[in-house]
Amino acid sequence: MDIVTFSVAIATVLLVPIPQLPVHTTEHHKNASIWQQLTFGFHYIIKRSGLLALVVSASLFWFAHDLGGSVATPMILARTENDSRVLGSIFLVAGIGGVTGAVLLSVWGGPRRRIHGYLLGMVGAGVSKAIFGLGQSPQIWLPAQFCSSLNFPLLESSQTAILLAKVAPEVQGRVFAARSLMFQLVSAIASLIAGPLADNVFEPAMKPGGNLAKLLAGVFGTHPGAGMAVMYVSTSTCLLLVGLGGYACRCLQDLDDRGSD
Repeated sequence: MDIVTFSVAIATVLLVPIPQLPVHTTEHHKNASIWQQLTFGFHYIIKRSGLLALVVSASLFWFAHDLGGSVATPMILARTENDSRVLGSIFLVAGIGGVTGAVLLSVWGGPRRRIHGYLLGMVGAGVSKAIFGLGQSPQIWLPAQFCSSLNFPLLESSQTAILLAKVAPEVQGRVFAARSLMFQLVSAIASLIAGPLADNVFEPAMKPGGNLAKLLAGVFGTHPGAGMAVMYVSTSTCLLLVGLGGYACRCLQDLDDRGSD
């Protein structure tokens, strides 16, 4: 299967004409030190408020996403008595949702203002994941997971389209590399702290007599996995807030209105 998907990806690239753009090398770039070249992408982003707001909002989104995503599998297993069939079904539905979202986006083309696709994708993912965390059975998890995955092609393609339009072609490689490194860093931090947070904070707090159980037991219960569900819903709410907060950020709203930086 990996060979098939690899072949499809390579064939797609070979079929699409990619023009060779002229390379503009300034004296500053010629004389830049290795350190300046390595950090160029970060400086490029920091100096442009719109790009900085875009990358920071995306970093916050992926931090919260991966913080909750790290406990999704153990949460499901804890709530289904380690039923791997339920877990596998959720992964299957996630893939179907992602492919469906990509196909719909290809037919539709996305919103004219890409920033709306970016922010609405965050909002949709946050709402869907919050419903997922509130559920305690496959009847809730499966449709919620499908709806969640449906949003990510819109979110990611809108963000990439904005970056391609805003970043000069000759420096896109370095800027995209800097962005990727930032995302990997926040993802690693989220993954590292998710386990200790679940084991030492949320799960004990949702046991009978725990601090959070007094308030939330009626919604999440007090059985194993309840604490992770609270954590998952909390991070999902953060996804929603990042998306809604983007509409209050003038730098983000103006990205579609300004020309290339």
